[in-house]
Amino acid sequence: MAEQSGFKRNVGLFMAVMIGIGAMMGPGIFALPSIVAESAGPLGIIAYLAMGLLTLFTALSYSELGAALPIAGGGYSFTNRTLPRPVAFLTGWFFWIGNTLACSLYAVIFAYTIQVYFLPDVSVILIVLVTTVVFTLTNLRGQAEALLFITFMNIIELLVLVGVGVLGAFYVEPANLDPLAPMGFGPLIPTMGLIYISYVGFDLITVAAEEIIDPAKNIPRAILITLGVGIAIYVLLLWVMMGVVNYTELSQTNTPFIFVADHLFGAWGRWAGIIATIMASLSAFSVTLGASSRVLFALGRDGHFPQIFSRLHSKYQTPHIALFVCAGLVTILGASGIVRLLASASSFGYLIAIGIVNFTVIALHRHMPNLRRPFKIIFYPFIPILGIISCWFFVPTLEPQSLILGGGLTAVGGVLYFFQPQNRSSLQGFPKFLKRIKIKIQSYWRPHMNVLIIGGGNLGSNIADRLLKQDEFRMVFRSSEYQITFIEQNEERAEKLGQRYSVPIFYGDGTKQEILEQVEPQKMDVAIAATNNDERNSIIALQAKRLGIGRVIAIARDPSYISLLEESGVVCISAPYATAAMVENFLDRPSVADLFEIESGVASLIDMKIPDNAVVIGKMIQNIDIPDQCVVAAVIRDELFVVPRGQTEIKAGDHVVFVGPDDAIQAAHKIFSATKK
Repeated sequence: MAEQSGFKRNVGLFMAVMIGIGAMMGPGIFALPSIVAESAGPLGIIAYLAMGLLTLFTALSYSELGAALPIAGGGYSFTNRTLPRPVAFLTGWFFWIGNTLACSLYAVIFAYTIQVYFLPDVSVILIVLVTTVVFTLTNLRGQAEALLFITFMNIIELLVLVGVGVLGAFYVEPANLDPLAPMGFGPLIPTMGLIYISYVGFDLITVAAEEIIDPAKNIPRAILITLGVGIAIYVLLLWVMMGVVNYTELSQTNTPFIFVADHLFGAWGRWAGIIATIMASLSAFSVTLGASSRVLFALGRDGHFPQIFSRLHSKYQTPHIALFVCAGLVTILGASGIVRLLASASSFGYLIAIGIVNFTVIALHRHMPNLRRPFKIIFYPFIPILGIISCWFFVPTLEPQSLILGGGLTAVGGVLYFFQPQNRSSLQGFPKFLKRIKIKIQSYWRPHMNVLIIGGGNLGSNIADRLLKQDEFRMVFRSSEYQITFIEQNEERAEKLGQRYSVPIFYGDGTKQEILEQVEPQKMDVAIAATNNDERNSIIALQAKRLGIGRVIAIARDPSYISLLEESGVVCISAPYATAAMVENFLDRPSVADLFEIESGVASLIDMKIPDNAVVIGKMIQNIDIPDQCVVAAVIRDELFVVPRGQTEIKAGDHVVFVGPDDAIQAAHKIFSATKK
């Protein structure tokens, strides 16, 4: 299996479930039941059950999307591949707001618990700050590292929750549950909208899709397991909590779970409830912090925000800059201690964003019917439609303050979106010094490049292996990180590609325009026609060029096809034994005019043009610090071949040909392309 650059796939099914459980089994069950008791009484049990069943529609939508498009960013990345750019941005914006504010909420609840039961003299601000620093460091090391803590906390939390639920069932008094709806059935819908945040969690599994092993199988399984466990525990605990004490008593406390555990088991129950509340707050905090940073990473990667946010840590391969930004905002918002406002704004963001994600399933079927779908929704399109309704129907039931704040945050997001140069043509007239800053940033932080490979045979697979291969040399010299998409007309081969690479796979004939249109050609940076047939590659390349893909590469051996393609602006690669390496070098070093790989990679030969203001201009070759293993094989000057000698002077516009191993070639290329400041 190809080793992909970027995130490391080290999260299995169990750990993926822990991501969902860690977010879902958060403070919702430890804090919201008192509000539910006040607004609906025992009817809250039905509210939790009904909301869980409605959420199943969204869970099925996420399962199909996560298996078909296993890419970082979750719901945002799904919309980014299928819906118009502004809609995709707003989806990511709402998700980021929901995750960040929820993370702040969890930090505040944890801080208040510590302050009340352990450290009454310590400020909430200090507790929030220390908590954020600790879990920022664990998330920095990667989801798998952070999940070691989350798994430990989740196990303790689940043991306490299940223990209180099962043992407490023997103490339920039927009289406390009668009448079922003391305020009538009117509060049922608003209560369901209020508790929606309790079921947010399984969606975060798809945010870490690029870190999950075998995502085609494990993402759907993890989502459905998480939701099933959540519904069972919520309904059981609400039944116990409403049945053990009267709902009027439950509504008077801010810590309902601790209150009921204390009522049932005394001091042991109280401390078990306190520990479970702490574990839930911390695990939810860690998961949502990681999710928030990965959504911000995806926004930066796709150009909605500066690409600095898409930078991965050189050692841990985690989005550390996005993580630090999110941690800073979580600390500021959490330090405010405004629990109600944080919860309301978070619910607003989640409801809008997840509703859009449900619609994405319909858009995906309509625009990309040939996309490989390892998990398919039953009763399509009714399931995603019901998912949309189950989200947006509850938005008007939120508090007016939430709607006002949500509208304000939406406006802020719109301003930020149109502030980006690529989203607003008028910003192209910015002063030149801003352009120079942008160029410097882009030269330091490698952008993500969307690469479409048409043909998944040995040729296409070799190219993907080369582009996705991760080693020290390529991480240092590679100019971009690659997100691969395949088109393959052989169904069996497409299935194998999906299992091997865990990337989007489209079934179909790549020569057909309708198939190429499904992959969103306007979002592809490079198309590579890599079938074993020159004629098919030529048709594919010309189609891709006509659909607006800027850089198109075709593998062709017949000279008649090569001349035709090159006249159309298609780059042709004709060395059959060096194709994969040549594609990689062409993408990573666009200034290289020609290249050839010798003996399957032992050495390479490349030709570069000397820039007009290069540092080496006027210097003799013997005075240039060329790596020992690299040789200047030729100098082409004014269409004349110059045999290079030690006294040969380099001039502007010279084409210099190097021969040597990849690392030496890279070093020489850097020396000869350096310009005077």
